Amino acid sequence: MDVAVKIANSIRARSLRRRLFRSQLEDNDSEYEDLLLFCHVRFLNLLPEIIAFLDTLGKKYEQLEDPVWVKKLAFLTDFMGDYNLLNLQLQGKGKNIIELLGSINAFKAKLKLFASQLKTQNFKYFPYLLNLLVNVILTCFDLN
Repeated sequence: MDVAVKIANSIRARSLRRRLFRSQLEDNDSEYEDLLLFCHVRFLNLLPEIIAFLDTLGKKYEQLEDPVWVKKLAFLTDFMGDYNLLNLQLQGKGKNIIELLGSINAFKAKLKLFASQLKTQNFKYFPYLLNLLVNVILTCFDLN
């Protein structure tokens, strides 16, 4: 995650780089117009554009081309989405301890389900990881 944050910060920190990146996204008719800070989902979706942009700057990050690292990023993106949902459920006024414990216990049960699903290589609850793996298979067998 540190590398993803470092790259996002380096693109967004300098206004010229940010404008060039936005221009590249616009030229490629990308779904997104910009790279957000603290948004690993968008980082993952823009990975090919980010790699191309960094190549034009002469910067190379080996992690971006490491399939294991990218899979870990996809997994963490999926997991942090569920973790953020728990965080939101625990916030707000008028919540009592029973509701809070119910949310925590439900999350614990969800973690057990995730663990059992991962052991059987069922990625149903990990959409970004599943999408990444499907794209790798399609690319390897040239099924696009």
